[in-house]
Amino acid sequence: MNIKRLQALRAVIELSSITEAAHAMNMTQSGVSRLIGLLEDEIGFLLFNRIKGRLQITGRGEAFYQEVEPLLTGIDQIPSVANEIRQHRLSRLRLITLNSQAHSLVPLALERFSKTHPNTAISITILSRRELIHWAGGEHFDLALASLPIEQRLFEQETFIRFPVVVALPSGHPLCHKKSIKVTDLRGENLISLDPFAIFQPGVKSLFQAQGIEPTTKIQTTSMLQAGQMVACRLGIAIIDPFIAHALKSDKIEIRKFSPDLEYEYGYIWPVGRKLSPLAENFAATITEVAQELTTPWLRRRAQSALTTE
Repeated sequence: MNIKRLQALRAVIELSSITEAAHAMNMTQSGVSRLIGLLEDEIGFLLFNRIKGRLQITGRGEAFYQEVEPLLTGIDQIPSVANEIRQHRLSRLRLITLNSQAHSLVPLALERFSKTHPNTAISITILSRRELIHWAGGEHFDLALASLPIEQRLFEQETFIRFPVVVALPSGHPLCHKKSIKVTDLRGENLISLDPFAIFQPGVKSLFQAQGIEPTTKIQTTSMLQAGQMVACRLGIAIIDPFIAHALKSDKIEIRKFSPDLEYEYGYIWPVGRKLSPLAENFAATITEVAQELTTPWLRRRAQSALTTE
């Protein structure tokens, strides 16, 4: 399949204009239109509907683009790969991570990993959970970090940490006097909600439903870090993981145990049929070590709480 045609498709979709796509590709508008037309002839279906002189991507076109875009990204990386080889920098680790791990566990793990692998080139791609589930470019990464389970037959998966969620409160909030926050304590409180597709949401929702509580949510975000930052701005309360809680570290926020325990798993995944490279194995071991260190205090508090209850 002609790469130029695929690149024209990407340019038109990303720039929402044949004119802009032509400018970006240093081509004429008719040249870009011709490439799109030839691609449609080749694949046997329309990529765009032409409505009053404007292009609107079709459902098939959207599905096709989601499949080929990761491949184009891999092609874009070829010059940098060649440059690394030319400079004898053959050691390379390609990571994919969800937003939450990208802003908490990954920097800490990389700090430790880089001390033992100072010459390793590292690339990081941040995806949403939905993007990762539909990721088709498995050959373009060494290791991906995700909340588990993940329904994707193209990937092998392994848990590296099981952790309890925690509650982030604005400093001085009346609930700060409690050592742990119960679901019933959150009745009538303004909760900052995560994306409905986030792995936490079904469990949190079911706990509220079991108590007959309808959560009050005025703000919803796809970023757990942003949820924590909004707590610091006194916009509400957030249920987050202990790693984001560690990353926030602000005198404007107080973190409390959540009761009952609500536990989740983070894991690493890699393309099926492939073994992890030594570098990927080393990074997996490093991030596991970091995650365990950050989780231990919360597990200890849970054990102490259980003894107190008894």
